[in-house]
Amino acid sequence: MIRGTADLKIYGEEYGFKLTIGASAAIADLCPDGELERMEELMQGKVSDTLKFTASFIEALAKGFDDAKRYAGEEVTHRPLTAEMVMSLPSADFQEIQAAAISAFKDGLQQTVEVAPPKKKEKEPAKKE
Repeated sequence: MIRGTADLKIYGEEYGFKLTIGASAAIADLCPDGELERMEELMQGKVSDTLKFTASFIEALAKGFDDAKRYAGEEVTHRPLTAEMVMSLPSADFQEIQAAAISAFKDGLQQTVEVAPPKKKEKEPAKKE
């Protein structure tokens, strides 16, 4: 099972969202100077630009989820979620999907590193003088 968001129904099909390297690259391409750190600038611009960016952001995360499933050997049976599909949604649905996508994005940014417990050093035998 691929970790990502809970499935959301969009036009009768279930979609998930996952921040993958491919999704990160696609989102960065939308940002000023290709810098992911500048994404917030797009969220504070004109409403039409913000909505278009958000739809493309959602598309990238949905593709990331589908690609991860596919490469893990799981079947993807729905059609790809596109920015155009997202832009055709009613406002309430758009907001729900936006919240799920942002949550998946934030979850993907958190790094989880497992650290092994330190190994015990064996005592060296005392040297005889």
